[in-house]
Amino acid sequence: MKPSVFFTLLLLLCSLPARPQQSYNITFTHADKTVYGTFSVPAGNGPFPTIILNPGSGANDRDGTLQLIGGNVACLYPGLLNETLKTYKELGEALVDSGYAVLRYDKLEYTYPTTLGVITFHKLWLPVESAIDYVKSRADVDTANIILMGHSEGSALIPFIAKSRNDIKALISLAGARTPFDSLLAYQLVYIAQTCGGNVPQTQLQANQILAYFNLIRKNQWNAGTPALFGVPASAWYDYVQATDPVADNYNSCNLPTLFIGLGLDINVPPAELIRFQNEVNITQDFWSLPGLIHYMTPANDPHISEALTDTIIYWLRKNVLTTGARPDILNEPFFKVSPNPFISDFNIILEKERVKNLEIILQDVSGKTIHREHYEQVSGKIRINLPGDCSPGIYWLQVNADGGSAVQKMIKRG
Repeated sequence: MKPSVFFTLLLLLCSLPARPQQSYNITFTHADKTVYGTFSVPAGNGPFPTIILNPGSGANDRDGTLQLIGGNVACLYPGLLNETLKTYKELGEALVDSGYAVLRYDKLEYTYPTTLGVITFHKLWLPVESAIDYVKSRADVDTANIILMGHSEGSALIPFIAKSRNDIKALISLAGARTPFDSLLAYQLVYIAQTCGGNVPQTQLQANQILAYFNLIRKNQWNAGTPALFGVPASAWYDYVQATDPVADNYNSCNLPTLFIGLGLDINVPPAELIRFQNEVNITQDFWSLPGLIHYMTPANDPHISEALTDTIIYWLRKNVLTTGARPDILNEPFFKVSPNPFISDFNIILEKERVKNLEIILQDVSGKTIHREHYEQVSGKIRINLPGDCSPGIYWLQVNADGGSAVQKMIKRG
């Protein structure tokens, strides 16, 4: 049964040494254009479960490179001003470290900004279809375990692609929106103007024009004389809204293991979008919100992708998808007990083995920040953990590594 409450869940995995990985520059053809990308694999011969990253809107390169400059950035993300993000690259590397092959690619509008030719919905928005065919041709890919991961606008497209195929194992939506593209864009424009001292009346007029244009498109009242919007002809926009407006229904039609992740500080796709999905999608109960992260999957003061996000994805995949390339020593059965839990200021870790070697204790809050860390070459019995006095009540995650095994336990601090 679909839950009636909003899930806020963060699950952390073990801090293991990075697995050696290899990356290859690859190409595949889509709509008579060459698509350039990177295919990365863990150490070994495979075949590996493979994740294809479907990027968000705009002329994104395979790394998700984004330079945060200008007045709006200074207003919205002052802690990231003048930083350069490479979120898709960092996300891909984290997934490869955990045993997955990853394909990420340059979008066609990035590679061919002036020579793209006739724009159609298929050409501009569906290179993932050709990416799927490409990875299926590789001997190092486990073709029974192909996962589509969509970020932002990419989240709206992956169920449309998957519902017409039988070769997709699972779907992951990162900061995806249930609200249609034009309504979300209109909201974003007005929000930024209101927040950052822009010309609100002029921006509201622009937003209304966008909404009116898409109203015309949805009513199928466009014709050959209807002007293009953002360089895209009306015919392509018509196909786009037909494919993405029913995004929740598309996820239901796929009936695949699906993870929805919302980001607590997301301005582009507000957290309420995750609730909208939860109210309409009935084939999964995995609607998780990660606090403290902006739309680009980083904290507001750190240009690097959140480990809390990557750990959450990896944990979910290992619980829901066969992972032939993943390490077998993740999340072994606990070899300790914790008391008390819930706790107020301190708790005990009671080791169930007579003697434990190379013990590491890590306590993190829900944002992924490490609150406490200890290491013992050899220990037995009971270890008392005292938290700093400024630790607020809430959920924490205790990770204990020892003797080549690891376990994670949820901790609750009371006020």
